[in-house]
Amino acid sequence: MLKTQRSGDIACGAFLALLGLAAAWASTTIDEGAGGHLHPRNFPLLLGVLLFIGGAGLAVHALIARTGANKAIGWPDRRGWKFWGIALAALVLYVGLSNPLGFLICTFFFVAGFIWYFGRYSPIVAVAWALGVAAFVYVVFIWLLDLTLPLGPLAFLS
Repeated sequence: MLKTQRSGDIACGAFLALLGLAAAWASTTIDEGAGGHLHPRNFPLLLGVLLFIGGAGLAVHALIARTGANKAIGWPDRRGWKFWGIALAALVLYVGLSNPLGFLICTFFFVAGFIWYFGRYSPIVAVAWALGVAAFVYVVFIWLLDLTLPLGPLAFLS
């Protein structure tokens, strides 16, 4: 099935393009928000359109590529599948706990855990980066763009 780079890129690009279309279409059903600077559908619509463009570009590039298209895909070994499973579980926890714990707290723990586990950096480096990413998310998305994100115990920051 997906044994060559070309077939993998076509399948991945088509999937991402369809996912982008679905996200863009779903964003049109978002109702008017509580009165922020931007309409609540703008961000998911932009992400959906960019995902569609990127996925379609990947699929088209794979279709017309002449060099390296028949290169065999090196699928992960047992350790690699373990990493995939841990990453997927972490992502599910991140999404599932974002509402009760808040987006900033979940972002902090997700980034710190990923950097520490997958990057093999010290916990100090992981925590420093996670604090930076959480601060960036707060400043850009909550303070500047005035998006309504779940803040959980940090609701006093809004």
